[in-house]
Amino acid sequence: MNSFFDYTVNTFPSAGFGRFSFAHIVLLLAAAGLYIGAFVFCRKRPGPGRLLSRASVCLALISELGRAAALLALGLYGRGRLPLHLCTLSVYLYLIHTLRPGPYLGQFVYAFSLPGALFALVFPDWADYPLWHFVSLSSFLLHFLLVLYPLTALALGDIRPDIRRLPGSIALMLAMALPVWALNKLLGTNYMFLNWPPPGTPLELFAFLGTKGYLLGFIPLALAVWALLYRRQLPELFKKMRNFCGHEENTGTNSGADAS
Repeated sequence: MNSFFDYTVNTFPSAGFGRFSFAHIVLLLAAAGLYIGAFVFCRKRPGPGRLLSRASVCLALISELGRAAALLALGLYGRGRLPLHLCTLSVYLYLIHTLRPGPYLGQFVYAFSLPGALFALVFPDWADYPLWHFVSLSSFLLHFLLVLYPLTALALGDIRPDIRRLPGSIALMLAMALPVWALNKLLGTNYMFLNWPPPGTPLELFAFLGTKGYLLGFIPLALAVWALLYRRQLPELFKKMRNFCGHEENTGTNSGADAS
């Protein structure tokens, strides 16, 4: 088999490009520059910017379907290659949001898909493959596009951060994760990384809690991410919570009034 498609090369991590290697950092810096340019472009020219936003979704879909087709043709498409990770599921959620934009799905994209794709770019679980490899190139391209769409949608106003809709996004995430978790148990897979943490990621810090306990690590990481994403709305939220908790019932009496 051509080494470009050889999935056994990741059994030798020394052959991989490596997390935070020079090549990885260069790719992250290049992606950051393109993201900034795309965001500014969409702000200044919303017409062409919307075309760019939609093109990023179409390219992500083509990339994902093309990768699946290539793996099928090579006989490498097994139970571990199903589109059940958050990032691959997001491809189809993006397509729905593009066709029928709405605040609820848009909030899920902002709260889960965007940070999930960024997390994958910074801590790629494909780092044990060489940079010039089908897995590395297709994964970098897909996750680059999965970050590009939410950023362009934010610039265009198609997605607006709204912390009030975050509970609905969490409910949708749980509704997706529970059947995936059950399927993982059935197939022995690790979709959405619900069974064990990917090596070299912050989730690995919680591996000592065991197979089930490590999922608790998602909670502080998610809270930290949401604190950053909704930082402008948090002060108002805390103010409302203080007002609610400190509210005193008005009894209608005036204790300082004269008895006469």
